[in-house]
Amino acid sequence: MRLPSSPLLRVARLLPLLSLLAAGACATPPTEPGVLALPGTGKSLEQFNADDLDCRKRAGTAPGAASSGSWSDQQRRYDYAYIQCMYVNGHRVPVAGQFTGAPAAGPPPAGPPPGTPPPPPEKPGAPPPQ
Repeated sequence: MRLPSSPLLRVARLLPLLSLLAAGACATPPTEPGVLALPGTGKSLEQFNADDLDCRKRAGTAPGAASSGSWSDQQRRYDYAYIQCMYVNGHRVPVAGQFTGAPAAGPPPAGPPPGTPPPPPEKPGAPPPQ
């Protein structure tokens, strides 16, 4: 036996799905950087932590940090603002670059292992070793 289907009943069945879709559309803005920053040379951990907190606040209120665009766009804008702030404060931040290959000259050859006896002395008039 099939129950009568009214428009209200159909909407009631779809309500959980519609609420999930509506909640997923509301992306929250980023609250922390997605990049690693390290204390700058001569900077104490206390100074780094204070600058990190200040830069997180500034990145969250930077122009263009409003909840427009996708979550990844928002995170990228937040990260750029955070990186710029930390760099200005003298800390180490990631920079764009590429691997250019091995250096022209390789490392010097390894010497004999430790504990190897020295070579015997050369005899006068003998040909040099090859």
